[in-house]
Amino acid sequence: MSRIATIWNADKIKFLVENYAHVSNRKLANTLGVSIPYVKIKARELGLKKECAKRKIFPSLETNILKMSESCSYRTIANKLNISVSSVHSTINDATTKGFQKRSREKTGKIMSETRVRLIKRERARAVFGLNQKTKIKLFPNKQKYHMRDRLKRCRYEVEHNGMDVYIDDETRRYANIETEAQKIGFNIQLPYITYYPLDFVTENGDAEEEIFTELKRKNIHG
Repeated sequence: MSRIATIWNADKIKFLVENYAHVSNRKLANTLGVSIPYVKIKARELGLKKECAKRKIFPSLETNILKMSESCSYRTIANKLNISVSSVHSTINDATTKGFQKRSREKTGKIMSETRVRLIKRERARAVFGLNQKTKIKLFPNKQKYHMRDRLKRCRYEVEHNGMDVYIDDETRRYANIETEAQKIGFNIQLPYITYYPLDFVTENGDAEEEIFTELKRKNIHG
């Protein structure tokens, strides 16, 4: 049985028939849990048509598009205003011919970077909870290490940021099986270096060491 045949049931087909004419393919795909190409293929099989290929841009809508273009990606604008990305592009390009100043390349680059970071965070959150990705972004250079890092953190281990060192101390509740698995894929289980000073050590550097000695002794007495 083909992939397309397995994802469509009676309820999904009914929803598609009732909404295809006036709802964007992206929104239909998100609601139905399928890809945009699957929406188009099924709509073609059912003989469905869009009532209007392009939404008319009224002055108030144009104002919102131009205002949002200063801080939002075109995709974000389209999703929030329920219009197509091409409509956003054409509206901004038309306004440019009338004197509207488009944002700079630098600002566009910053917006795109911030948008990608947010998207990656959402996709990683979906992956952690066992949900399928909505995009084709490669999230983890090494998925096994990513999941192990998350597993160690959930067990209250201190894991080096962007590193492979795992720190434990006398208060760490240890799990031998997890540590063994972690070490097999390259994690290093380490005890932090702790220097213990005897309370009766001889000070050699005057007032500074005398002050340290007094503080250590006070802490030892009062617990």
